[in-house]
Amino acid sequence: MVRRLAEMSNLYTPWSLRTAVTLGLPDLIAEGPEGVLGVEELAKRSGTDTDALRRLTRHLANLGLFEEVRPDGLRLTELGEALRSTHPARMAHFLDQNDAFIRSNDAVIPAMADSIRTGAAAWGSVFGKDLWGSLAADPELSASFDRTMSQHADILGRRLAGIGEWSSVGSVVDVGGGSGQLLANILREHGHLKGTVVDLPDTVARAAAIFDAAGVSDRAEGVGRSFFEPLPAGADVYLLVHVLHNWPTGEAAKILRNCAEAAGGSGKVFVVDQVIALEGHAAPFISTQRDLCMLAMVGGQERTAEEFEALGEEAGLRLVQVTSLGPDGNSLLEFESRG
Repeated sequence: MVRRLAEMSNLYTPWSLRTAVTLGLPDLIAEGPEGVLGVEELAKRSGTDTDALRRLTRHLANLGLFEEVRPDGLRLTELGEALRSTHPARMAHFLDQNDAFIRSNDAVIPAMADSIRTGAAAWGSVFGKDLWGSLAADPELSASFDRTMSQHADILGRRLAGIGEWSSVGSVVDVGGGSGQLLANILREHGHLKGTVVDLPDTVARAAAIFDAAGVSDRAEGVGRSFFEPLPAGADVYLLVHVLHNWPTGEAAKILRNCAEAAGGSGKVFVVDQVIALEGHAAPFISTQRDLCMLAMVGGQERTAEEFEALGEEAGLRLVQVTSLGPDGNSLLEFESRG
């Protein structure tokens, strides 16, 4: 029991993973002859102290990420392979302390007690302004944030493109869809669809290149505005992916209401977020962890299905279906007009 508590509370293990990724160790080992690299050579290639690096790699080996295949020779295990920069799970990006947004996000976690005391985001107590203010004031952080959101969008976009809902849909508006990566993935798989991404002007300006690269620019457009303003009306589906969890109930209901008004009586609203304690939920640990993350970062929250249903009712919508999107705990919630 005490050992388990020690393992749960020990900060050196999660930071060992971040350190390994930040130094590029998984990629460097994989690039060695037959996927094996000695610690001394790894130290040279990573620009680190050999003795200190050996102590780090011992711990990573104990975690099952590396294995010693000969004296002083390291190889990635199957688990360690997931930390390579080329792995489709993109875990390396979300641990890399060279990235401005990832580094800032991790710096907020020690201030979580402030959020629990106040019920508000801790980001401001660490950086002097809220996340949105920080992004507006720091171009490097803003670009890093957009890259991180695009990583999420690319993964989720491919999943959403595979659901069976799109055959009966002619047009979709991705609300708060960043630079359009998620929408591009959906349009690329469904040639009959037309799409619009709505986000702030500086972010949407990056969408044209993404649409061109995906070969969908003739069916896609970007609209630069806040989702607290009226949205382009008349689409068949309004899509909110990892948007509502950024906001407390009042603001989340306003965003959802704007979608409902734009959709009218016949359109639908699709929400993708974590759903806490969904029956048969694939990843309850992830959903509760993400809930704390949203609190500390922006004062937002993950929600139960019942809380989403109540949010929809406030916006004039009826929740008709909740579908799990995979083992990371994301779910698709489908709303339609109550009128």
